Amino acid sequence: MKFKFSPQSAGNSFTFIDICAGIGGMRLAFENLDGKCVFSSEWDKYCQITYNENFGEIPRGDITKIPIKDIPKHDVLLAGFPCQPFSKSGFATRKFLNKKDGFADDTQGQIFFQIIKIITEKKPKAIFLENVPRLAKMNKGKTFEIILNELKKLGYICKYKVISAKTVVPQRRERLYIVATKKGIDFEFPEIPDLKPQLKQILSKNIDKKYILSDNTWNWLQNHAKKHAKKGNGFGFRLADPKKTTCTLSARYGKDGSEILLPRRFGNPRKLSPRECAKLMGFPDDFKIPVSDTQAYRQFGNSVVVPVIFLIGYHLLVKSKIKRKLMTVSPLISK
Repeated sequence: MKFKFSPQSAGNSFTFIDICAGIGGMRLAFENLDGKCVFSSEWDKYCQITYNENFGEIPRGDITKIPIKDIPKHDVLLAGFPCQPFSKSGFATRKFLNKKDGFADDTQGQIFFQIIKIITEKKPKAIFLENVPRLAKMNKGKTFEIILNELKKLGYICKYKVISAKTVVPQRRERLYIVATKKGIDFEFPEIPDLKPQLKQILSKNIDKKYILSDNTWNWLQNHAKKHAKKGNGFGFRLADPKKTTCTLSARYGKDGSEILLPRRFGNPRKLSPRECAKLMGFPDDFKIPVSDTQAYRQFGNSVVVPVIFLIGYHLLVKSKIKRKLMTVSPLISK
């Protein structure tokens, strides 16, 4: 399965900024919707390396420390603002480290309010935010209510939806998408087509032996699963079916690959390679991976599913008045 990208036109039809950019998944989709990125920000130095390798630009650092006057005017603001303070999977880790949830987090939890300051000053036509589904439910919905109210106070109409990527990539990955638009811009979330993807479509034929689990790791995972099974817990490894979809790829995947293990005819199962993880997230084959496997697993586990971003973005831009011209978009995905 491949993600097809349209060639860039000579003149871009809208501008956007890429905040909490990660490795550029949202930028990748919006550039191929004929947009021009005029500013990017990402504080992780390893993500900056990958971003620079693919886009020829080193993102600015911590968005909370960048003067708003340094940010250009733009049509669309993109932000996959940090999900860790809102993530269900990271709750135990934050509790162990004595870190707070949501907006109470003094660092990542405060980035949204910096985004609001940027919106107040620059007044983009549309805002596109992505986060984990738990954001809408935490603190009895009050956290999400704050987000929507802040955008509404600035004159934006907010639409949101939890979408699973399982119909366009072979991964059951749910994320919350928020699209806020100025009055006069008509937007509704599109129906995501069901391409019936299968894991085997993104698997490589030749794989390095280093991705096969060692006897020690495989034995530990099996014993760990048995121990929790006796306690009635569901913790353990997951063997993926190549003819089906996988569960969500996480940022900790590189540790042991336990959530997505591929059975082998003989011997221990294996992890996905970083390149396979890139394909699982909908990145094109020519996306460069210049960092170590450890960093690559973390980056793709934290990234966005590019085809989903593209589909929502296409519906927002082409169906609205944001774009100054229409464009012909090639089919998104081919098998």
